[in-house]
Amino acid sequence: MHTKNALPALLAFLLPGFVITAQTEGPKTQESKGEVKNAAASKMEPGAPLKFSVTGLTKDNLEKVQQSLSSMTTQVYACDGCKHEEVMAGKCSSCNLDLKAKKETVLLEAMPSVETASIRLTPLAARTLRYSDLESALTKNSIKIDDAKFPLAGKSRLVLRGGTLEDAKTIEKALMDSKLFDLVKASFDAPSGEIRVVVHSNATPPMHDKVSSLIDALGTKAKLTDVIWGPLPTPAKV
Repeated sequence: MHTKNALPALLAFLLPGFVITAQTEGPKTQESKGEVKNAAASKMEPGAPLKFSVTGLTKDNLEKVQQSLSSMTTQVYACDGCKHEEVMAGKCSSCNLDLKAKKETVLLEAMPSVETASIRLTPLAARTLRYSDLESALTKNSIKIDDAKFPLAGKSRLVLRGGTLEDAKTIEKALMDSKLFDLVKASFDAPSGEIRVVVHSNATPPMHDKVSSLIDALGTKAKLTDVIWGPLPTPAKV
């Protein structure tokens, strides 16, 4: 008899705690799912489209060119917990978990056209697209980029080699004075010996060869060796 009476009392004591726990954990789970969903959606956002002229594109190599562009990948570092990504290794700033390296597709769309001898690309804003990688993928199929008709559209980073800290200041001023970009910010990375220039193009983006020629005309030893589109590296926990 005592056992039968004690059971309802025990349940009455335990159930409120269970309900409170469920109510507390539910929103957290939903919030976590929401963060993952938002992270996935942000990875699919398009970057600035690039349309440029090429030579060597024919009906015979059109399909191979399409495949080469579509298969371009870049390495990212992702958190298994919140799915946050960085372009450099380290720890997730939110979860404190080690970021794991993986390969991801760079382009959302690639449309080569034999009729116009051009290629139109739409990179993913969350991915890193390098001019050097693009050039390499096309060269494998005997395609050459026409730098005189390759616009440096959107936000990008110019990579120069062979220069100094003083050269970085000279190049920044020259690019600002040229009005080719709405924003120019140069820095010198001593460990790599690179000058890196963050630029934002205006409504009419300058062509690759014009920017390269302007830099060459300054008389420094710095040469434009690459252009990078995509997220800027952010310091990660180590």
